[in-house]
This record gives sequence, C-alpha cells and structure tokens, in this order.
Amino acid sequence: MKEVGIGWERLLAGGMLLCGRLLARAAKTPLDTALARTCSVEAPAAPAALHRTTELDPREHGMHHLGRHYSVNPSVPKLFGKELLPKENYNSPNYFGPRDWVDRCNKLQDTAIMVREPALQILHCLNNSDLARPANRYVLYGRQGCGKSLTLTHLTHWGHAKGWVVLPLLNLRQWLVKPYDWAPSAHTTGAIDHINNANVFLRNFKAANPGVLDTAVTHREYVWSAREKTPVGAPLAEVVDLGIERLNFAADAMNVVLRELRANASDGSIKLLVVVDGVNCLFSPYTLLNKDHTTRFLGRKGPRRRGQHPRVETQESKEWMSNLAKVDDCTVLKSIKRMLGRDYSGAAVVTSVDARAMVRRQLNWNRWWVERERAMTPDTDPTLPFALLGEEGWRTMDPFLPIEVLPYSEAELDSAIDYYIERGWIGAHSAAPAARQEIHFLTGRVPGDFFRFSSVF
Repeated sequence: MKEVGIGWERLLAGGMLLCGRLLARAAKTPLDTALARTCSVEAPAAPAALHRTTELDPREHGMHHLGRHYSVNPSVPKLFGKELLPKENYNSPNYFGPRDWVDRCNKLQDTAIMVREPALQILHCLNNSDLARPANRYVLYGRQGCGKSLTLTHLTHWGHAKGWVVLPLLNLRQWLVKPYDWAPSAHTTGAIDHINNANVFLRNFKAANPGVLDTAVTHREYVWSAREKTPVGAPLAEVVDLGIERLNFAADAMNVVLRELRANASDGSIKLLVVVDGVNCLFSPYTLLNKDHTTRFLGRKGPRRRGQHPRVETQESKEWMSNLAKVDDCTVLKSIKRMLGRDYSGAAVVTSVDARAMVRRQLNWNRWWVERERAMTPDTDPTLPFALLGEEGWRTMDPFLPIEVLPYSEAELDSAIDYYIERGWIGAHSAAPAARQEIHFLTGRVPGDFFRFSSVF
C-alpha cells in the first residue's frame, strides 16, 4: 500500500505541475503579448500648435508656413553674435538680428521668428535666380516697427543654412555718427579710415562664416609694408587674419576683403549674400566725422540742460560742423557702397530703407521730440524707397525689387498672441475673443508696438 500511495502522490504532483504550467502559459500569452504590442508601437506625437511650425530649416519654408513661428538654433545667433569688443556693451550691435529681437529672446527664452510674406517672396526669388547674371538687389520698405530688420534676420539664417558667405552690415549709421575712432588714410589723401570698427567687423565676419571662406583666394598682390605682402592666389582668410591681428591695417584689409569677395563671387568660388539694414544712410549728405580731428566732439561741459531750451552753439562746434567728412571720404564706407553695384555676379544684395537711418539736422532744441509728442504732431517721415534713397541712392540701386513690409494681418497677430501665451509673457485671458479685439485695436497690428505694449496685457 505504501508503494501505491507513493505512486499516486507522484502522479498527482506531476499532474498539478503540468496544469500549472499550462494555466501560466495560457494566462501569460494574451496579456503580455498585448502589453508588448502596446509598448512597441510609438505613441502618436502631439499635434503641433497652429502658431508654430516644426520645419526649422529656412531653406524649406513656403507659403504653407506663413504666419507661424520657427525656433532658430541658439548656436546660430551666438555664431554671429554681438560685436566682439574687449568690454561687454549692451548698446553694441548684433550681427544676426536687431536689438529688440535679442531682448525679446532673452525675456521669452526662445529664439523664434515668424515666417512672413516679404521673406518668402525674397526666398522664392533667391531660389529661382540665375547667379551667373549680375547680382539682384532687393529693398525692403515700410513703416517703422513693421519687421524689416527681422525679415533680414530670417534671410541671414537662410544664407547661413545654404552655405553662402554672409556679409551682415546691420548698423552702418553708427559708422557715420558715433564710430569708435577714425584716422587719416595712409593711401588716399584727404580720406578717413575706420580702424577699430573695421577690426571688430572682421572679427565677427570670421566667426560668422566658419569654413566657407576656404575656397576664396586673392586675385591681386597686396603690399602692406616693405616686408609684408600678400601674393596672388593666397587664401582670403589670411587677409582677414591680418586685419584682425594688425590694427593699423584693419581698414585696408577690410577694403581688400570686400573687393575680393566680389571677385570670388564672380568666379563662382563662393556664393555671397550681402545684408544691409538702413542702406539709405550710405547716401546721407554728410557724416559727423571731422577731417582734422580723430575723436568725437563731446559738446559743452556743464550741468545737464533741462526743459525746452535752445542748444548753445559755441565757436568750437561751428568749426567742427564746417569741416565734416562726406560718406565718400570714408574708405570703408565707399567700399561698402561698391557692394551695392551690379558689376559682379554670384551674389544677392538684400537691403532695407528706414527714415531713422538718415543723418540729418534736427530741431535746435533739447529733447525736441518731447515737444512733438505733446503737440501730437504726426510722424510725416516718408517710407517709400525713392524718398529715402534720394537721387544718388536711386541711381546706385536701380534696378531693384521693392518689397513692402506691412503690419501684421489678423491671422498673424493672433498667431503672435498665441505664441506669447505659450511662452508665459501674457496671460491666458488674452486668448478670449474680446481681449484679442482689444489687442488688435491698441497695437494697430504693428509688431513693434505689440511687443512694447504686451507687458501690460
């Protein structure tokens, strides 16, 4: 009986073990398979917001991206960056975008640009133009604060992504009004050299175009001194480095670089994109640089004037103003004006005109604009290219394609409101229809006014 009991116990134990395995397999198969299938299939991505586009490459932007924001890789604005000065200066210009846009990026913690129709029009022309023909010129015009400078930023990003050599000239008025210093030219009698401005520009130009200048060479021999010269066929980067390392040769090196960029673009060695913001300043009747002095005139010393009092004109100031240099008397500015011509190919010139860029006489009052605001005098400055370029500028730029930059459309401003709500800059209550209508009315759909007033929304 013991043997029979032991056999039954073994049979019962074996049957229970087999049933357990079958039940475990049957229970495991459908549940684990379903879980595995669920985990293997990627969760559907959240739909992109209507005010944003997932296309971050400016080369692929089209009309289906109109009115949407795209984020620029933060490394690109840092690549162009502010002027590389020994000391940090908030007022130093940025070679990628306007200061208002840079401040907005710092506050919103995002480098976003809205895709707008003027930029798309120029991109369409650039993608379909024949670079073997003379360089095409484009002129952006419109009211102040409508986004001309930011459109140039979008095009600068396109040129960088395309692998072109980008020549950003975004704050030329400073060269006419408040340069770092200037000195008489060593080669041209009666001319003026912007030494430090040219040196700083060459530093930023080299940093903004890494690797794209490798194919550019010199077409002439340049003698710098009795022992230094650049032979024919030398890399153009050597001239750039010379202007950076040798301050005395900075202005001459920049003139050579601008000349050789035109020659290399015509040969097909490089593709050149010239970006000039406020190009009409190059056609101003005069500058604020004195031919006989190398430092800026600081004016009368003493306590700060208050109220609406006429400015005191001293004999020193009258002598200073009587000997001002013309734009063509400045060697670097004259070379920049040559970049606007049609005597070379393989390039495109994108510019903008602005009434604030002109160097002109203002009312002889301290804080004269306050009186205009109190009297509610409207701004009657012209915005059309012919009025801002003048006769000389029109002859230099003609023929060109004028493109007007208008204020936001209704859909574009709604997109900007949604973007600001996303970044937490304005409250979610601004998304209500009544709040949107009020924002449209208060800002007039002007992009600059929208950001200026958005902090109180």
